[in-house]
Amino acid sequence: MMRAVLLIMCVIIVAMLAACQSEPQGSESVSAYLDAYVNMDYGAMWALCEPAVSIDEETFHKRYTDIFTGLGVTQISISDISEPDEDGIYHYTATYHTKEFGDMTNAFSLKKVTRNGQDFIFWDYSLIFPEMDVGSSVRIRTLRASRGEIFAADGSLLAKNDYAITLFMDTTKVVDIAQVANAAGPITGLTDTQIIDKFNKAQEKGTQIERLGEFLELTEEQKQSVLSVPGLGIDDKMYTPIRSYPLGVYAAHITGYMGYRAEDKLPEGYTINDKLGVEGLEEAYEPQLRGKDGRIVYIEDRWGKNIRTLFEQPVEQGQDLRLTIKPDMQLWAYELMETLLTKGEKGAAIVMDASNGFVEAMVSYPSYDNNLFTLGISKQMWDFYMAPENGQPFTARATQGFYTPGSVIKPFVAVAALESGTVTADTEFVGDIVDNKWTPDEAGWHFPAITRVSNSGSPLKLENAMIQSDNIYFAYAALKMGEDELFNRLRGMGFEEAVPFDLPVKSASPVKKTTFVTRKIVADMGYGQGEMQVTPLQIAAMYTAFANGTGDMMQPVLVEKLCRTEGTDYVTLLERSATVWKSGAVSRRSLETLSPILADVVRRGTGRPARIGGVGLAGKTGTAEVDKLREISWFVGYWTDGYYDRLVVVVLEVAAGEGEVKFEIAKALLSP
Repeated sequence: MMRAVLLIMCVIIVAMLAACQSEPQGSESVSAYLDAYVNMDYGAMWALCEPAVSIDEETFHKRYTDIFTGLGVTQISISDISEPDEDGIYHYTATYHTKEFGDMTNAFSLKKVTRNGQDFIFWDYSLIFPEMDVGSSVRIRTLRASRGEIFAADGSLLAKNDYAITLFMDTTKVVDIAQVANAAGPITGLTDTQIIDKFNKAQEKGTQIERLGEFLELTEEQKQSVLSVPGLGIDDKMYTPIRSYPLGVYAAHITGYMGYRAEDKLPEGYTINDKLGVEGLEEAYEPQLRGKDGRIVYIEDRWGKNIRTLFEQPVEQGQDLRLTIKPDMQLWAYELMETLLTKGEKGAAIVMDASNGFVEAMVSYPSYDNNLFTLGISKQMWDFYMAPENGQPFTARATQGFYTPGSVIKPFVAVAALESGTVTADTEFVGDIVDNKWTPDEAGWHFPAITRVSNSGSPLKLENAMIQSDNIYFAYAALKMGEDELFNRLRGMGFEEAVPFDLPVKSASPVKKTTFVTRKIVADMGYGQGEMQVTPLQIAAMYTAFANGTGDMMQPVLVEKLCRTEGTDYVTLLERSATVWKSGAVSRRSLETLSPILADVVRRGTGRPARIGGVGLAGKTGTAEVDKLREISWFVGYWTDGYYDRLVVVVLEVAAGEGEVKFEIAKALLSP
């Protein structure tokens, strides 16, 4: 009896030992597989697998390598490993740690099988990602941001995302390659050999569409000659995305263009193959216009369907610029200069709403066609633009042109003199003027006499001096103020700084920094000569203090709004309103004194040629001699009756004595 009991106990113990040994054996195979998995040792993993699908070792290794390398998996961590369930399936959680796409955590199910007494992992694609199956793959796709566009005030486009005309060859439809070459060659500039070579290489690669050339325009005759040949086609909606500029030459200095930069001049995050803004708003607002590409990482099934998104960085569309520019006014301003100026003459014109600083037109003449840079400017055209006789068309004269202001600065010298107490409206000049020349009666004056153009009448006071633009009176006022007072007052009105603007603007300068300031230089500054330099835009901003009747100089505005498409919504990100640049630059008392005088400049003074019937205008003329043959000719005019708050600045580089054309341009732009 005892022996029977002992025998039964031995059987039980043996059975228990067998049971204990069988479980660790299975667990060991799972643990070994997961250890290899964590170490991304695909060879060791394969040795422990029995595939449930058709796959060989090389393909197994390649799938893991491609996916994990593509995702940039730096580490795999395993957690929550379960005991096998009643079906013998283990469950665990694995996290793929990546630098670019964050952590990807997945719940896996792993089955073990035994063959010939050895345990294996029953492997299929779901052990890479649970959703994967035969024929599925992991995709990483860039979501391209659309560049923001540039709109005029009326909603029309000034910079547009467009497509070039692309002449292409459909290799599956070519009947006679010689005929294709004969038709496409004269248009594309490719030789017969080059076209035939493109055809042969495309066929070798199995490429159906081969682009032969891109164009901004083709004549109807060219289109017909191409479309009549089997295998040739024209596309303007898909193959060659470009940036186009509907106003071209009329607004090139405002918009700029897209192009490439040398590697050492690239902003951070760009490569030499990236197109980016060059000049104008395209450059100034490059970060906003460009937007940010998004990315999506997803599992794609055998039919190309996204069955699970693993990571998504939403695309951030480029921001649209909504400008204050009125296209009709912009076109009109340029056409006036193009029509009225002769070859070699240059200049700028600005139309501004003085109440808020909104720029309605801003022309630099001559200009260039920025569309020519879209597909790469030819050397011939580049050489044409760069030729000295063609007037430096790339110069943005409205913002970067540095001009001697001449008499258009006199109202601000008058403000400085009035507000410093140097003169009053009744202060009379009592010096000796001989033949329209005055030599200041002060010790040490050894400079030439100061000359005026014509006799302003007697007694010579602020009013008739301004109306007739008398240099002597303003030289006298400047000398009486003295260097320090005059400089400080001009600084308060924006000199030695650039007016804030959406495009780069040169800083107004009373004198060169290295100049030793003499009494002659102080006198010259009184009437805007000597070394004083300003941009047309800064003069426009300064005159808003008179034109809006408040004494505040307004900050010029070109970009009114920044907007962007977000999903199905079109969102305004920034909207700018009237902003004061220099508050109280002209006091109320000075306005009361000078405003009627500036109206008389147009009514009966040097600005009479700008008069418009039924329109109340005020303004100031100015002329600065460059040399005996050339002059800088200015006119600033603005409405006084409140119907429009329109302010116009015209500055011309013309032959001496030819500056009167400024009045024709200004009158046309000031007319209702």
